[in-house]
Amino acid sequence: MIVFELRYATSRFAGTRANVPNKSILPTVIDQSARQRYPKRQNMGKCEHIYGKVMVFIAVEANAYRSLYKIALNSVRCYIKSTDYELKIIDVFEDQRVAEKCNHTKIFYRKHCAASVYLNDAEWMLVLDADTGVVNPNHCIEEYIDDRVNLIFYERFFNWEIMSGNYLVKNSRFSHDFLMRWANYEYKEGGLWWSGLDNGAVHAVVLESVIPKDSQPFRNCEAIWLRARDYDSYIPFVVCVRIYLGARRIWPGKLRLLPRAHGMARDRYHTNDEWCENDFMIHGWKENEIDQREGYRLPFKAPLNVSKCGADYKGWLWKPEMKISIEAVKEMIRVTEMQYGDALPKKHLQFPFFSQPNVGLCYPNCDDYYWFNDE
Repeated sequence: MIVFELRYATSRFAGTRANVPNKSILPTVIDQSARQRYPKRQNMGKCEHIYGKVMVFIAVEANAYRSLYKIALNSVRCYIKSTDYELKIIDVFEDQRVAEKCNHTKIFYRKHCAASVYLNDAEWMLVLDADTGVVNPNHCIEEYIDDRVNLIFYERFFNWEIMSGNYLVKNSRFSHDFLMRWANYEYKEGGLWWSGLDNGAVHAVVLESVIPKDSQPFRNCEAIWLRARDYDSYIPFVVCVRIYLGARRIWPGKLRLLPRAHGMARDRYHTNDEWCENDFMIHGWKENEIDQREGYRLPFKAPLNVSKCGADYKGWLWKPEMKISIEAVKEMIRVTEMQYGDALPKKHLQFPFFSQPNVGLCYPNCDDYYWFNDE
């Protein structure tokens, strides 16, 4: 199948209209068949590394590592024993390689700098939050890799954010630059600004990667972001970025944004902790023991014994009642996505085309400042 998209020409030119080549919108062909699709894993079969070496990278901090993440991390360890992926669980405040390159003081940002350091050891890296665990090992990471891009993110369910905690990244110059620009947003924080930490920063870095940072659309979103003082006034920034990104989901050579519930992981709560065969990983397991938090259920009967894990299901002690059909999950998703839309904070919500400048700040050279940079 071939999908036709419209995008702007490949560079932005300064100067007056007389100096600017033809800026007509050019048709771009994205050939979906060019993507080498990896078939779903069957019966815990071997994961073939058609994209090269794959590493799973988890950044931790000592105290939280000991108190919160045993269930999630052991599920990842159990999964890794059914594959030959390399697993790195790195204390980013103690690791010497990280210390040599990363001066960031907040784990939310230091994590992405650390990922850039260890990315040199693989062709592709799956970066995970420490509270993300494997619920269904019958998947290969390659199923989620798209070799037309360098980074693969997915969309969160409850607020349309780009998920910052779990992503796939290719060892490339673009990726290293992206990760360091992301990490370095730590140095811009301060005052009363409610930035959303790396959750907010990833939206800025994604937007500046596909349109110029000095464009009016980027400036509009940044202005909304800098006015945020709480979660409710932060959400308009997320909405602004998503509006200017539009319906497009892939920028070849750069990044891809997977729709909600189509990524390598998803949040636990929008299906009441239940899961189906289509699921791979679940985000939000902050427990060291089974069902230690009231209102939260884990899919396992007992803590996983990693020594019993291997290329089969023997180490996986599921509660059978928590695995449901794909159709049942689909219905839950249908209901909850409408509920989240209704619940999204709307007090400060604004439509940037109406509330932000369009041409008043860039006239008479607005063509230059709206120029989408596809280099």
